[in-house]
Amino acid sequence: MTGFLKRGFLPGIMAAAAVTGTGFAGDNESATADDRVARLEALLSAQQQKISTLEGQVAAASAQDTDKARTDALKQQIREVLNEREFRDSLMGSTIQAGYDKGFYIGSSDEKFKMQFNGQMQFRWTYYETQNRNRYLLPNLNRDDKTGFSVERLRVSVSGHVYSKDLTYNITLRADAADSQDVVAHYAYVNYRFRDEFQIQAGLFQLASTYSQLLDNNGYQGVDLGLYDAVFGLGNGVGVRFWGQLFDKKLTYYLDVVNSLNGDRNRPITPDPSELDGNPAVLARAVWTIMGEDGDYGVREGDTRKDKSKPVLGLGMSYAFNDDRGDRQTTRIPVPLVGWNPGRGGYGLTTTNGAQINQFSWDMGFKYCGFSAQGEYAIRIMDPRSTSHRPFTPWWLVSGDDSTTVQHGAYVQVGYFLPIPGIQDKLEVFSRIGGTSSLSDETEGSWEYAAGVNYYIEGHDVKLQADMVHIYEAPITSSYSSLANVNDRATVFRVQLNVGF
Repeated sequence: MTGFLKRGFLPGIMAAAAVTGTGFAGDNESATADDRVARLEALLSAQQQKISTLEGQVAAASAQDTDKARTDALKQQIREVLNEREFRDSLMGSTIQAGYDKGFYIGSSDEKFKMQFNGQMQFRWTYYETQNRNRYLLPNLNRDDKTGFSVERLRVSVSGHVYSKDLTYNITLRADAADSQDVVAHYAYVNYRFRDEFQIQAGLFQLASTYSQLLDNNGYQGVDLGLYDAVFGLGNGVGVRFWGQLFDKKLTYYLDVVNSLNGDRNRPITPDPSELDGNPAVLARAVWTIMGEDGDYGVREGDTRKDKSKPVLGLGMSYAFNDDRGDRQTTRIPVPLVGWNPGRGGYGLTTTNGAQINQFSWDMGFKYCGFSAQGEYAIRIMDPRSTSHRPFTPWWLVSGDDSTTVQHGAYVQVGYFLPIPGIQDKLEVFSRIGGTSSLSDETEGSWEYAAGVNYYIEGHDVKLQADMVHIYEAPITSSYSSLANVNDRATVFRVQLNVGF
């Protein structure tokens, strides 16, 4: 390029300058052709230096691109080599790794083994306001309000995988207030993943019944679940589960075959013949995440996601069947007492022994921009079997009703994160309305009204909650939900600190 400039471009400029100089001679007689040539040569020299600099930069950039391509190719080759387990193991033996990632963990560097430790504590204050005028009480007797502190839930879990990431396990122990702080097994199961579409789980686990039952117990918007879940939730069970995720994890299905509903007894042969019958309970549930990612619906309540700009919409349905022929620990059923004791009214409690139950439920949830809404409806069909011969069905003995009875219930719950600058992802309000009814003897049923506020310190793991619940005629007793079946209009105030790690 420099030769071209000297041979062609420079003589042309000099010739043009000579001609131009002739024209300017009259205007500036002191300027000579030599001066103009000198200025042009200086300008040409500066341009040539710039061109040389640019050529050097182009050459350097080309060399860098070549080096980067070689480096990327080398890195890819190293990754492929290290992904070969046999080669990696030949270079170095397996070592122990430890740290914290959603729980404290210990694992092997070859990823064959991992053990993770998690814990949870819910510290609660409860004020239970009752009525002094209560038909359940004897004349001239009053019932005092109750208040106090409790460690409502205390859980420690060990989970992880062994031999392969496809073989996972979970062992959770609880020492809850409902168990008088005695330590008992809450979960104890193993799960093997053949593929995402088909997995098998065996042991003691949460049954796939209602939407609320499969939520993390630290993921409630209220201090605890409401009246609907206390009546229609089916608890834990011992057995086997077949489940999987289809259509890019948009559809999740469950099929549970367990000893009984609401029971963790696992001894099929015992001296007590009434402890466990020979009829397994069967449950099925399907969840379709129409909008959103896997886990956005059906894991925790409220729109606590980091990316709230994407809407979430989910649908679910479940079915449960149990032909109860004498399970000792089984489903509690509210029974209206109108038929045999009209002076008292209210509800009693009995079991499903001697009865066959079929329960259906449907649920839906939506989340968007900090707003959340969910609702569920359930219907339970009670069919007493032994009403004219021993052993008599407890339902029939209490209610005097030997016909098929239908119970149903529903609730709607909404929540919203207040758009206050600085705490727009911290402060949430919610409200819920729900009810249950037993159509036996045309009873009216019970209604629940609840409202509260949550302050999320570290998401659902660390949060402070407060709520108020009012229930007309609580049909069932639930320690977790602060309900007492005492034929009373109950107003409950609760404050709770939830800490999980």
